[in-house]
Amino acid sequence: MKIKFKLHRWIPTAIIGLALSASVGFSSPIITVSTFDDATPVNNNIWNWYGGSSYNFDATQDHTGNGGGALHISQPSAAGDDTIIVPETWLPGSGAWWQSSTVNLTTYTNVSLWFKWDTNNSTMPISAFDTEGTGGFTVVLNDNITYPGTDGPWHDPNKHFLPYIQIPNAASNGWVHLNFAISAIIPNIDQIGAVEYYDWKPAPWSGTVAFWVDDVTIEPAATDIIPAPTISPLAKVTPGLNVFASTDGSIYDRQSALLQQTTGLGWIGQANPVSYSFTIASFPTDPATYGCEAWLFLSPNPAATDNAPDWNETNMVIAFIQLSTNGAVLNFQYKINEDHQQAMYSGAAPYTNAPGSWNNVTTPWFESGNLGSVTNSTPIGTWTIRFTSDTNVTLIAPGPGNQSSSFTIPPYNIGHLSEGANGMKVYLGMQANGTAALNKAIVYSNFGISGSGTPFSDNFLTDTVLATNIWLTSQAAGAAGVLVVPASSKYWLSWTLPDGGFSSEAAPTLSNPLAWTTLTGPKIAMNGIRSQLIAASDLPVGNAAFLRLIKRTYTQLQVLLPGETAAPNTSTGKTGTPILETNSMAFDVIVNAVDATFNVCNNSDQVQITDPSDANFLCLNGTDTTQTKLNLANGTATFSVEFTGNGSSQMIVTDQADTSKIGTSSMVTY
Repeated sequence: MKIKFKLHRWIPTAIIGLALSASVGFSSPIITVSTFDDATPVNNNIWNWYGGSSYNFDATQDHTGNGGGALHISQPSAAGDDTIIVPETWLPGSGAWWQSSTVNLTTYTNVSLWFKWDTNNSTMPISAFDTEGTGGFTVVLNDNITYPGTDGPWHDPNKHFLPYIQIPNAASNGWVHLNFAISAIIPNIDQIGAVEYYDWKPAPWSGTVAFWVDDVTIEPAATDIIPAPTISPLAKVTPGLNVFASTDGSIYDRQSALLQQTTGLGWIGQANPVSYSFTIASFPTDPATYGCEAWLFLSPNPAATDNAPDWNETNMVIAFIQLSTNGAVLNFQYKINEDHQQAMYSGAAPYTNAPGSWNNVTTPWFESGNLGSVTNSTPIGTWTIRFTSDTNVTLIAPGPGNQSSSFTIPPYNIGHLSEGANGMKVYLGMQANGTAALNKAIVYSNFGISGSGTPFSDNFLTDTVLATNIWLTSQAAGAAGVLVVPASSKYWLSWTLPDGGFSSEAAPTLSNPLAWTTLTGPKIAMNGIRSQLIAASDLPVGNAAFLRLIKRTYTQLQVLLPGETAAPNTSTGKTGTPILETNSMAFDVIVNAVDATFNVCNNSDQVQITDPSDANFLCLNGTDTTQTKLNLANGTATFSVEFTGNGSSQMIVTDQADTSKIGTSSMVTY
């Protein structure tokens, strides 16, 4: 099929919402996250999701000196764990991160706050706070994205780190003003739900950190002029499990799929050889991406599920492939008794002794865990890690001859690598390790475990989606970028960020303004771009297709009853006949924020459903039947309603932010 891709010819369609060469102007108010003038925002809008720091309202501190208060944050020293300071403030009107309402920061340039060091309670000096770990302090913007899944929608609040700032020494003597720059190309910048106050220190570290934060605001640019997104040429897909380096700018983020099965996956104690095999169908090959890794993590008896088990877990086996001028190399490494560190993998200090050399030493793990490797001319093909016994390992490369390498895990360390009561967690994924690999994918076509107590296999080429009852992606830093691309998919369509309010469409011709249909494939927000998967079914019938981005204007609400289906670009916006409802039986009502031609617009306003003419009407979204309001998610909300009597009626839906936007249902008979 020929895809016609002449972007400049779209300019006449600006009449219906898009001029690719133009700019979009906005006027944006300053967003006050919190002044912390009383305890209410601290009690109601802040929580600490990880890291152990404490926070409280302090009425004795206020940066203006005029009374009020400030947020006090304290983090004690930690000897055995990484320490991160992450109290999180929900933005005004955004709700908690698992709710749908968001704030659009497309036209905003910086987060501003006042900071003061607590010299009485901080035993760590500012100089150490500035240089340890990440080397400074920052705020993190959390988006509030909901993705569809086979088991229902799930939330993926991605973290977007703003540039770190070193705290000036003046903060020890009084308040200092800090500004954190917001990049307009942050993915999902139009759907931000919370701000975190963030710092990270590797374990072990000593000293207590304590400080105050006050008057947090998000500020717009002096002139809000934002360029429209631009589209890149179509790229052919590679079917299989695509694992993208999809987080914005973090080259060390782990992207992975975690096998839900945890028992019977280990090799220790099995009578037959146990093999772990994966087939790579695509791998970044540009020399600038040579640090990129495809990896298999085996986490024996894990303490928990996390997004960086190779670092966080005490005992681990890792097998990873990297490409260089000498070809592709599969490395096998392990560690034991090394919590939140990874020096043993490579044999760094203090693990400098040769493998197998500490048999009679009291602490035998002070030896290298770098056991062996095997090389192949290309990363493409099937790689196998085969355990022929509890301690004997053979690595087998793809290609002619199946080059192999064998070695031994020291038997006195093997007990640390058994499944244990918590089983074995198996991760398959990738890590960018360099900016050139961002937005690129490693694609797996097959994965299998044979000879174990409970063998497993998955041919990703026969899957249409990644089965969520088999694999988890919630631990991935960019979960939306871990997905199965089915064989029926054809292309990736990509465009630049920001893209707030824009949607992608296809049409067989440019002569009919109502011929455009919305592309339905999954979208991935990545580093400065968004990519969407295009299936063959998304493309028009025939030998030509036109693609565009268009920014639609939300003007009205659409209400769909059971039996009705949305039909954009038609006179009524829907097809079908409402199904007769049974009284006292709940049914779903879909509400869409739409433009004048009934295309769904991305919006997160709160809408209310009522039936003022019918006392039999009930809304069942919560335990309280008076709860008639929901926040739109990506322009859509679903209400659960019922009628307790017999009759007929029409429901009305009203936008609570703009009551001129309403929608009326068809007549429902019950």
